[in-house]
Amino acid sequence: MREKQPLWGLGLKADSYIKRPKEILGITLTVRNLSDSALYFSMVEIFPSWIPGKKGIRPVNMKNYLAAGDATFLPSFKVKVPSKPGLYTLKFGLETWIYNYYTANWENLGVLQTDDWGYIQVTPQPCFSAFISYSSRTEDIPIVEQIITMIELWGFSPIRVGIDVFSEDPAKIPDDIKNQIEMCNAFIGIATPRDYSFQERRFNTFPWLHVESGVAFRSDKPLLFIVDGRIKPEGFLEYGNFPKVFYHPTKLDILEHRLAVVMPGFRSWIAGNRQKDFWDGLGKAGLILGGICLVAKALEEKK
Repeated sequence: MREKQPLWGLGLKADSYIKRPKEILGITLTVRNLSDSALYFSMVEIFPSWIPGKKGIRPVNMKNYLAAGDATFLPSFKVKVPSKPGLYTLKFGLETWIYNYYTANWENLGVLQTDDWGYIQVTPQPCFSAFISYSSRTEDIPIVEQIITMIELWGFSPIRVGIDVFSEDPAKIPDDIKNQIEMCNAFIGIATPRDYSFQERRFNTFPWLHVESGVAFRSDKPLLFIVDGRIKPEGFLEYGNFPKVFYHPTKLDILEHRLAVVMPGFRSWIAGNRQKDFWDGLGKAGLILGGICLVAKALEEKK
């Protein structure tokens, strides 16, 4: 809780931060006294963003007050998440009492609400498998993992050779890659920069991206490329008929907005092989030139 001086801090633990539509969300709360005075709580409230104007209330049966620096559990909540996929938030409030040592009385401060929100992602269904072409270099992994998490939140189960599936014989890795791509619903390539060209002042990407995307193209899989904007377009990345979502590693929040535009149509393409619907959606959103260049420029200018 943030007042002029923090009185308490709330800890949120959900049984899962990624839910399917209409699933039950279980929430456990803990509160820590951050003030110099004793605190007492008589009620806890929850405000789900998907139920405007509604709140859940639980009385708190505290046998003793909470001394400065101590923590305690609060009543838990079970809430049904919405049926529409998306990112939702939760806010909480505590009816707070503080002990006044001068008057030797408890003073009711009313319901104090959290400034920060907890986030719950409701994923689309069904879940599609996506072969992920990625760089496993140590310096690339932090960015790659964040992007893969974004992909998962849109109802995709990532398949990565060397992480999710393994080859028993190194000599069979190319065949195993081919088999995994053919079994997946879609192909998503994460193009991270590799070698820098001083002449062109651009980066190349890792060679295996071109190899694996070629296999996916021959297998007639829906393709999507998530590309670092500093990379020189080569191979499939040169052509406008292969959808590309550009990102910058220091502005991954912008990538989240771009994927929110692209992923529903990409899922539609996979579900019914309606590639035209995917491109029509990009066209209506003004995103078709240069993959996602138009929206990328607009969002970066706002930053």
